[in-house]
Amino acid sequence: MHTDHELRSERPLRLEKAHAKVIECLSGTAWITAYAQFEDCVLRSGERYTIPNDGLVLVEAVGSGHIRVHGTAAPRPALLRWLNLALPHTLHIRNT
Repeated sequence: MHTDHELRSERPLRLEKAHAKVIECLSGTAWITAYAQFEDCVLRSGERYTIPNDGLVLVEAVGSGHIRVHGTAAPRPALLRWLNLALPHTLHIRNT
C-alpha cells in the first residue's frame, strides 16, 4: 500500500511513526530531514529513502514535486522459520 503526496517548498509534509517506510521521489526534488540523523537527504526523481526510526520526518520540495510513501513489508514466515533453524543460539536467551 502507498500514498502519493504533492510537495511545495516551505510547506513540509510531516511523517510520524513511519519507521522502515520508504519515500520514493516521483518528480522534482525532495528534501528530507529525519529525527536523530546528522545529515539531511535530497532525493531526485526515481530515488528512494528508507525512514530510519519512528521520530518526526519532514519532507519538503525544492520548488515542487511528488513523492510516494510505501508501507513496510511484513517479514516472510518462511524466512523467519529458516532463521530460527539456522541461528537458534541467537534467538534464545540463557540465564547463567
